[in-house]
Amino acid sequence: MQMGKKLTNEAETELKRSIENLHRLRIAHTGWKDILDEVDDLIDYAPSLNEPGGLMIVGESGAGKSTLLETIRDRYPVPELREDCTLVPCPIISIPSRPTIKSVGQATLLALGDPLWNVKGQYVAELKERIACLTKGCESRALLFDEANHFVDGRRSDSLSQIADWLKELSNSCKIPFIMCGLPRSEAILNFNVQLHRRFNATMELSLIDNSSENVSLTTFNKVVKAISAHDPILSRSGLLDGDFTSRLFVASDGRIGLLVKLLGTALKIAVRRDQIVIDTSAFERSFQRSIWRGAVGKLNPFNPEFKVRRLNKPGEPYAGTTMDPATRGKKS
Repeated sequence: MQMGKKLTNEAETELKRSIENLHRLRIAHTGWKDILDEVDDLIDYAPSLNEPGGLMIVGESGAGKSTLLETIRDRYPVPELREDCTLVPCPIISIPSRPTIKSVGQATLLALGDPLWNVKGQYVAELKERIACLTKGCESRALLFDEANHFVDGRRSDSLSQIADWLKELSNSCKIPFIMCGLPRSEAILNFNVQLHRRFNATMELSLIDNSSENVSLTTFNKVVKAISAHDPILSRSGLLDGDFTSRLFVASDGRIGLLVKLLGTALKIAVRRDQIVIDTSAFERSFQRSIWRGAVGKLNPFNPEFKVRRLNKPGEPYAGTTMDPATRGKKS
């Protein structure tokens, strides 16, 4: 079958269901569980503490940070429907690019369901007061900030110190934990206010990489691949755990679940459109080019027979300049 052949309605529906199931999966590996335990403690003990706490969660792109925040939100569902107010236990605030105090305040009001979140002429102090009032009225237990790296990226109208000061004041007013999630550089925002930094007891990294053992990373990744493949018949038939194939998936995704899901989803589409009952290596080779790195030609592609398994972190390659080195884990020099 040609790649461009149109699928039958039944096949298209089945493919969409497989892709949706793949993206809905929540794989609770060790690092994931550790962070959720820390979040639970932070939220559950907050009412008995004089000072609200905070947690910074960092991870490379594709590590699953946004999915983690969604999981935290879903662990604290709305307990009941109320006629007098809308309950929002753990709203997720997406930090806008090039943020200002005002834009962050408006994003927070939007996440809390305020219909007047973008009304013009609002003062910064007014935004803070409204957020504090809404978090109380909505019975919010924590504020979850996504894309915290936007605080430190590029130029903005308000300085980092001004934003950090405002976040500390907002924390004082809301009296609930703040959980921030972003790329590793996100941590820099905490250095601009001593009191804000003190409230964030620790920074936790979302990663499959564990420096305590050479074999932990690949072993954990194998479990993740096994859990994912069990949820789809094509994936389960495709031998993802055979031979060195898991190592190829590992370096192709850099050990990041988000990128692994993206790679597998594209490979599924290619296989279905080829009328294949399994995903062969050529489909994975094409998927890696389409979904992760267009320049992965020949021996630069992890699924090409000539590829020598290594991390793709050289200049010009997709994982150049990142902090993790998963491809060398589990290998002895």
